[in-house]
Amino acid sequence: MKRTLFLGPTLLLMAYSLQAFPPETSTFDGKIGKSRIILVANPADSMQMSGFYVENRGKAVETPHTFSLVLSPGKRTFQSDLYSGRVKKAQVSSSEVEGKLVLYNARKKFLFFRPRVPITLQRRPLPDLAPSERYRNEIFPGVGIRKDISYGQAKGYWTSSPYASEPYIDVLRKGLIKTFKDQQPLDLKLDLYYPETDTFTNRPLVMLIHGGAFYVGSKEAVTEKVLATNLAKRGYVVASIDYRLGFKPTGSDVEMSGYRAIQDAHAALRYLSNHSGELGINPKQVYVGGTSAGAIASLNVAFMDDDERPASILKSEKDGLTGKIASSGNRLTDPFEIKAVVNMWGAVNDVKIIDRDEKIPVLSIHGTADNIVPYDYDHPFKGSLGINRLIMDKMYGSKPIHDWLQALGIRNRLVTLPGAEHEPELSEDRSLNHYMDTLNNRITRFLYEETAPEIIVLPEQLVIADNSPLKPIPFLVRNGNVAWIEPEGGVKASANPADATVIWIKDREKKKISFITNNSFGAFNTITFPVTIGK
Repeated sequence: MKRTLFLGPTLLLMAYSLQAFPPETSTFDGKIGKSRIILVANPADSMQMSGFYVENRGKAVETPHTFSLVLSPGKRTFQSDLYSGRVKKAQVSSSEVEGKLVLYNARKKFLFFRPRVPITLQRRPLPDLAPSERYRNEIFPGVGIRKDISYGQAKGYWTSSPYASEPYIDVLRKGLIKTFKDQQPLDLKLDLYYPETDTFTNRPLVMLIHGGAFYVGSKEAVTEKVLATNLAKRGYVVASIDYRLGFKPTGSDVEMSGYRAIQDAHAALRYLSNHSGELGINPKQVYVGGTSAGAIASLNVAFMDDDERPASILKSEKDGLTGKIASSGNRLTDPFEIKAVVNMWGAVNDVKIIDRDEKIPVLSIHGTADNIVPYDYDHPFKGSLGINRLIMDKMYGSKPIHDWLQALGIRNRLVTLPGAEHEPELSEDRSLNHYMDTLNNRITRFLYEETAPEIIVLPEQLVIADNSPLKPIPFLVRNGNVAWIEPEGGVKASANPADATVIWIKDREKKKISFITNNSFGAFNTITFPVTIGK
């Protein structure tokens, strides 16, 4: 609603204390006579606005013009190098200015009268944004834990071991007697970590699988507990699972123990997908990760299909001793989609289970002096006096996995820890050391990148010729939408939040364009690109 300008300073302050995005400036679309302009005003006081404007003539690069607009008692003027004069019949509201501009810098008409042109300014609306640091930083102070949720049942030797801190050869000896007894039905359980005060219901799920050579360990392993807590504070829902452990000292049974872990991890994901509504998770945005044996299971549950299983597993299925990957643990069939894998000092028997069309990003973290799971291509358990070579095949560690993913063009990142041994984050007394910070920082950053939107702009689109016609910068959004576009060293040609058409200002040294994005997971991201003006 328009109103006639009142000359009192209080009302003028109300009219011109304008806020915009960003908060230091206000942007107006307008016309002076027949010329279209885009005006950028500094924060206004009770008497005037000042700043600059550019003409919107269909050119990508324009010269700026400084201005001042004074609407104080007895002095209502617009001053610039192109237009200068008194504003008559001014009407002002919180978002617009309208009046007649008597041009002092134009020739008089009929000796006494100067030309009059309309002046209109319409303030661009504020963006409806509430950016969040969700997934980027720890924004939730408290984490709730639901312990021992049963996700299925399957026959096996055991699902946790009290001997995790003892030498591995002693652990094998103590478990040997158990493995020659008949397998018993075992309850498969998981712990669920979630941000206590969070009401959002479309959250990514992270599933963590502990290590322990498929023989020892539990879902309450210290590394998994710390990671689960840190991720939940960022807004993820995290499941840490127990799975079947133990094997006879034969090559086929060692391989079968790894396969049982894969089956159980698959069963846990089906269970979590089935309960996604009550848990507030999106089963189409799942991340899996683990340490050592848990990393091996994570890689295989993400990439291995039924027809890619090892020969010994296919033979066991033919003999009726096992079933397909999704046939164990529970009868649920709910689908899920694995979107990324976190591989902490893991490996695979065959990198060719990773196909070119399986575009699942992988973060690998591995020490070069690992003598349990090879960093490169070798037998696991190098220090076992050659026993490992009798019952275990060579495995492809994180380095050849990275090389294979690179060759297939699948996004991945390898974090090599020079000189680090197996489980580098654990000191001799099993307490966490400085490597835990490395794990936490690398993993949370990687998963944030997979959760948040991404903007893709070709470099050649960011070079603008001085005489270019005005046109939008082409861009592609992955995993989200553009909520706002903000240039520096230029002005947007329209008020459309997602329009990347920019008029660049000639005399501004720094030029860049920022895309503020969000998505259905509540993830915000700001990506900024430099812009170059060429001849």
